[in-house]
Amino acid sequence: MKIHRLEVTNFRGFSQRTFTLSDQFNVLIGENGAGKTAVLDALAIGAGVLPRGFSLERISGPLIQEDDFRRVVYLKDGIATVERQFPVCVQCSGRLGGQEHTWAWTSNHPNTSTLDSASLSAIATRLQAQVQAGEDVLLPLVAYYGTERLWLPKRDGPVQLFVEPLPPGSRLTGYIDCLDPASNQKLLVQWFKRMELVQLQQGRTIGTLEAVKTAVVRCMAGWKRVWFDINQDDLLAEAEDGRQLPFRMLSDGVRNMLALVADIAYRAAVLNPHLGVRAAEQTPGIVLIDELDLHLHPKWQRRVVEDLRTTFPLVQFVATTHSPFIIQSLRPGELINLEEEAPSEPPSQSIEDIAEQVMGVEVPQRSERYQEMMKAAEEYYRVLQEAKATTSAEQREALKRKLDALSEPFSDNVAYHAFLRMEREAAGLGEEP
Repeated sequence: MKIHRLEVTNFRGFSQRTFTLSDQFNVLIGENGAGKTAVLDALAIGAGVLPRGFSLERISGPLIQEDDFRRVVYLKDGIATVERQFPVCVQCSGRLGGQEHTWAWTSNHPNTSTLDSASLSAIATRLQAQVQAGEDVLLPLVAYYGTERLWLPKRDGPVQLFVEPLPPGSRLTGYIDCLDPASNQKLLVQWFKRMELVQLQQGRTIGTLEAVKTAVVRCMAGWKRVWFDINQDDLLAEAEDGRQLPFRMLSDGVRNMLALVADIAYRAAVLNPHLGVRAAEQTPGIVLIDELDLHLHPKWQRRVVEDLRTTFPLVQFVATTHSPFIIQSLRPGELINLEEEAPSEPPSQSIEDIAEQVMGVEVPQRSERYQEMMKAAEEYYRVLQEAKATTSAEQREALKRKLDALSEPFSDNVAYHAFLRMEREAAGLGEEP
């Protein structure tokens, strides 16, 4: 499954906007409030058409909700009124089941959505029938990881609770909670335990388990192994220096990335167990990630896109970021700047140039405090010149107060503050004895 075009109407802050997506990686940028997460939520509604078509418990896709309706505020005689705009529409064009399709969710009433595509419902019905018949049909991966995804939280106490292994179930369980931005860590841990037990019992390597472990190692610089330890009844990771830690004790950045990659690979393995050790490499689909750079060190931000691209080559990723390092790693056609109507091209420039020219950060080579000091110094000198031409005692006192206000925020910088004081005294505006 891939979405090539998304059009939203009256959705969140968008009256109407169309987005064109590349087949493998797409990164949305823009200031806070520009609508990056809203685009991911719209794509989740569009991609959810497939899991929603399966008649199984706990497998569903999001629909247009009341908060998705664009609101317009009008002032009538000084009184504000808020009017929801109808209809709300999320329309997608893309590829599913080997064919191109266009489908749309529309709503004229909160929490009530209508699907305009019978063909996609028929595809879901056919896929479910093939799965029930035991056929090796290829199921596309669909997943959404929001900023709430820092799962595997630390325990309240030192004692590890017993983890029940995941019982056998349908391949379609790979869609459970797949479009919940907070994700479901429990299923991942339970699946790991079951696979380790099966591997021990059968005395052989289980291909899908190795697929998940291999995917994790490929994306985890400095970490060489992940497994469910039966003795400790816990999911462990081993660093290249030999340290072995439970997932819950890893740093936020490592835990976040490790769990993200493991969950994508786990879902691919559950959906397509017939692919064995190549499940991660050969499973297509769409994955949405809000704030791809979440808790990642800049060194990791520089490589995360290529790691995901290599580990899951048939998956279409759509992510948001505030990181110039991630922008720098993109290829042509993969950058979507929400503050520009036309498609953007990732610049082959320095981080400073990207921050300034693409992300709108003024003079990124210098800290904001340094720039404020320079502006204050310029104004300080202007006031000094004004004071030299002023003979009125009242005006000179007012200018002294203005000089105090300009220099006070930087009083902790002794050299800077002393220099301004010397210039002030030379201008005859020193403190009175």
